[in-house]
Amino acid sequence: MGSVRPLRSRSRLERGFGLLQVMLLIAVLTGLSTMGYLEWRERTAVENARLERLNLSQADLALQTFATAVRRLPCPDTDRDGLEDCGGTDQKGWLPATTLRMAGADPGVDIGQIRYVVQRGAGTFDLTVLDDSWRPLEYDDDAASFFAMREAPPYQANIRTLADFCQRLQEGVDTALTADMAQVNASPARAVAYALAHPGDEDTDGDGSLFDGANASAANGLEDPQRAPLLAAYDDIVLDRSFGALRTAFHCEVLTDSINTVALAHDISSSVDEMKEENIEAATRAIIFASIGAAITAVETAAVVIEGVSDAGNAAAEWVICIASLGIAANACAAAGIHTAAAALTAGVIIANVASIAANVTAAVMAGNALALADSSVNASSLSCTVPDLTAQVNQAKAELDDAIADRQAIVNQIAAKQTELANAVAARNQAIANLRYWVRLGTDWSSIDGRVDAVLSSANSWGTANDSYTSASAEVQRYQDAVTNWTATRDDYANMIANRTSMVSQLQAEIAALDTQIAAETNQTTKAALQQQRLEKTARLSLLQDPTALQNEYNKAVTELANAQSGLGAAQSAMTAAQGSINSAQSSYATNYNNLLNAGRYQLHSGLSVFDACTTAAINVCQQNDFVTYGIIQQMLGELFGPASNIAAAPGSDSIYYRPAKIQKEIDALNDSLGAADDRIDAAQDSYDTLKARADNPPPCNITGSGVTPMPPSAAESILINVDIKGGTR
Repeated sequence: MGSVRPLRSRSRLERGFGLLQVMLLIAVLTGLSTMGYLEWRERTAVENARLERLNLSQADLALQTFATAVRRLPCPDTDRDGLEDCGGTDQKGWLPATTLRMAGADPGVDIGQIRYVVQRGAGTFDLTVLDDSWRPLEYDDDAASFFAMREAPPYQANIRTLADFCQRLQEGVDTALTADMAQVNASPARAVAYALAHPGDEDTDGDGSLFDGANASAANGLEDPQRAPLLAAYDDIVLDRSFGALRTAFHCEVLTDSINTVALAHDISSSVDEMKEENIEAATRAIIFASIGAAITAVETAAVVIEGVSDAGNAAAEWVICIASLGIAANACAAAGIHTAAAALTAGVIIANVASIAANVTAAVMAGNALALADSSVNASSLSCTVPDLTAQVNQAKAELDDAIADRQAIVNQIAAKQTELANAVAARNQAIANLRYWVRLGTDWSSIDGRVDAVLSSANSWGTANDSYTSASAEVQRYQDAVTNWTATRDDYANMIANRTSMVSQLQAEIAALDTQIAAETNQTTKAALQQQRLEKTARLSLLQDPTALQNEYNKAVTELANAQSGLGAAQSAMTAAQGSINSAQSSYATNYNNLLNAGRYQLHSGLSVFDACTTAAINVCQQNDFVTYGIIQQMLGELFGPASNIAAAPGSDSIYYRPAKIQKEIDALNDSLGAADDRIDAAQDSYDTLKARADNPPPCNITGSGVTPMPPSAAESILINVDIKGGTR
């Protein structure tokens, strides 16, 4: 009996199976832990980013709360004790959390956790300074405007409110970026009122500071807020506030306007008081001042009438050039249309000016009534206002209407004359052709070379058509070339405006201010009108510069128009090349057929059943003794039909009898085009005359009535203004 192996005990089996379970369990738990860690890390990163942005937002709110309470921004903390340090000139440091809390603003972060850069160092827009930067506006009698800041004294000094902070913000808006201003590294760099930076969780750029890039180094700047966090180099978050954004946040426009409204009331009170003291003289002067608007508008209306007459005259002159060129002078024809439209606009401007005259007279009446109310000693019946005399303007408008009617009739007469001229030209051409045929046949019924006459006439027709096409194509090339030149200059101008927008805004503002001074001092109306036109052009340019979107759109339009003009120029040049080929081919065909007719040699004349020999050639020993030689007379007839020209054997003369009817017909077509413009001119002149005549025949009433009352004294009005200024507006 063999040996029996002992059975493994049940307890050992159970121990072995339990170890395997434990190992599997550990593996599962390890995987679950890893997944949990990764998920936790991701959630933590998202939560940290959210908390970082929340910290920046709360710090931003704390700064605005501080500015609302203290009327300035705090200086940066440079020694990380939580307090602002205003002793130096540092623009960049740490958020002064303790200072903010002492002012009642909770930054929501610990000391030294957030970088802070603020605009300092420039006297007019240092945002950490509180002084009397702003005072209400007052009316400037010398400049006749409501844009002079009140001086202290006599106005109360050292009223330091949020309006002063708003003034410093406006100075920042109006100042071009310089290297020493607080800024962010956008592209291009831009100035900021202040900016905040949170360092994130890691020193991603490895420089020993949690802050990355310019956030850790630059003395007066932070990184672009739009810079995306990159785990390998950058994980900071930046928040910035521009000067303009803070003005909006603090409702600066509403704030200052509310105080200026009260200031205007004070000025009115002072003006009324002065009127009261000056009695009748002040009242009369105020009425005259109100009436000046009507008088000036009347003068402007006269200028508009004259300008309309000038545009109409220019249009008439340009239509003459357009007609004389048979419509080929593209620039003159285009200018004629522009001046015709400008003349038509005159009527609308005159209607508006006449309405303005009535409004100014009404204003004069209102001024008289108000001044009569200002002092009971004023006798309203002794006051009067003046209604402008529009007789000269009516006469000018009537003269323009008569001229427009006369010029239209002149066009009608020209068309009738050209129709007669056309009939005569057709008759002359037909007679010249008949003469050529007659002398080719020498009065017989027909000749053996009649077909050569037809060939010459047919090739002359082809040459005329090709010559017209080439002339038109040349004009089209010139038109597109001019367009390319003009749009290139326009595109480059807009590109320069985009590149130098900030500096050009300041320059134009200075130029406009200088023009305003010149206009105010100028007494010669012609010179003043020229200066006003310059100001209008510069104002339009300034408006475009101040609207980057509109400026970019104008640049894009110029680029598109230039591309269209270049494309059109290429097509026009191709058309001109093709036209040149056509005219060369037609000219060669004409020269061949001309020579075939003039040098046909011996040919036959047929009269009934009789046949005679004839000969036309410049060659020697071709014609025989009894031939009828027709060379000289045929050459003469061809010269009458296609001359005068230096060499009609090579090409017909474009001004010859043969082409005269077609040329006259083009003149008639151009005259008919100008007739529509003449009708528009008459309509515009009629509207201008009717409007001016109606106003001259029915002037607005100018009656002043009223009795005096006691106005508020200026001292009381100023006291109200000062209280409103100290309070910080009427909101």
